[in-house]
Amino acid sequence: MKLKELERPAVQAWSPASQYPLYLATGTSAQQLDSSFSTNGTLEIFEVDFRDPSLDLKHRGVLSALSRFHKLVWGSFGSGLLESSGVIVGGGDNGMLILYNVTHILSSGKEPVIAQKQKHTGAVRALDLNPFQGNLLASGASDSEIFIWDLNNLNVPMTLGSKSQQPPEDIKALSWNRQAQHILSSAHPSGKAVVWDLRKNEPIIKVSDHSNRMHCSGLAWHPDIATQLVLCSEDDRLPVIQLWDLRFASSPLKVLESHSRGILSVSWSQADAELLLTSAKDSQILCRNLGSSEVVYKLPTQSSWCFDVQWCPRDPSVFSAASFNGWISLYSVMGRSWEVQHMRQADKV
Repeated sequence: MKLKELERPAVQAWSPASQYPLYLATGTSAQQLDSSFSTNGTLEIFEVDFRDPSLDLKHRGVLSALSRFHKLVWGSFGSGLLESSGVIVGGGDNGMLILYNVTHILSSGKEPVIAQKQKHTGAVRALDLNPFQGNLLASGASDSEIFIWDLNNLNVPMTLGSKSQQPPEDIKALSWNRQAQHILSSAHPSGKAVVWDLRKNEPIIKVSDHSNRMHCSGLAWHPDIATQLVLCSEDDRLPVIQLWDLRFASSPLKVLESHSRGILSVSWSQADAELLLTSAKDSQILCRNLGSSEVVYKLPTQSSWCFDVQWCPRDPSVFSAASFNGWISLYSVMGRSWEVQHMRQADKV
């Protein structure tokens, strides 16, 4: 059931699990326009208070952005410092990468922009922060560009691989391994995933579907098993999720086919490794139990496509969904949402 909602044509990022109170950051989406046709960018931070029975989020900070965003991530880098709430990293058009000090956004005091870099070619659509070393950021854009940034020194990023090794294509998604801190994977529109070893600065394995119809829109590593990852396809002819094990990388370990149209996003629960959340062009959000392959939660999204779903790092029963109709909604897969709904109905009586 729905817990909160916000009318914003925006991309989203949850605050880290260690952050209190719980926040949600939104950045104006580069892939959407509202009725004003404005191309201005805005970064906002909202407090999420589930004790409040209303659907509203509490506005806590806002600033104008130099670019609209394709991707946002929120990391705990610097949170060991006094009064630090971490950093938000935004990937924008024209190769723009912007880092923000969250504390300065919330206090409306000092300059919130830590740095802005324009090293990439094309839009920066893929970002991920290393779960072991919070200062390591992976970014991906056009022409097979993948950079590894040290947030302590942003002057010279490490470049993964060589463009001459392969036909250049977009980087659709990046994901750090949840068990081995030097392993990174990238997803590509051609249907393949490349696994990189940062110690060698080279790909160590590539997995791809032999049907040549996979059009990768996302990937995620298993939270507990270092060798397993999922790929999802946004091709309407093959709207599947493939579970791969790199120990047997000749074909997928499992193929899930619950969606009727292409899959747009995937999120793997870090609290329960059996739960996988997906959204697709069939206007549905599905939560699957990977152990049994059954759908345990289904949410129709009223003929609107959700282009991004994310589990909440702090509350394992909650997830957020950003839609092309300009709304971001927060849902619960647990019974608590019925209690909230009952409270709202009681208030109306």
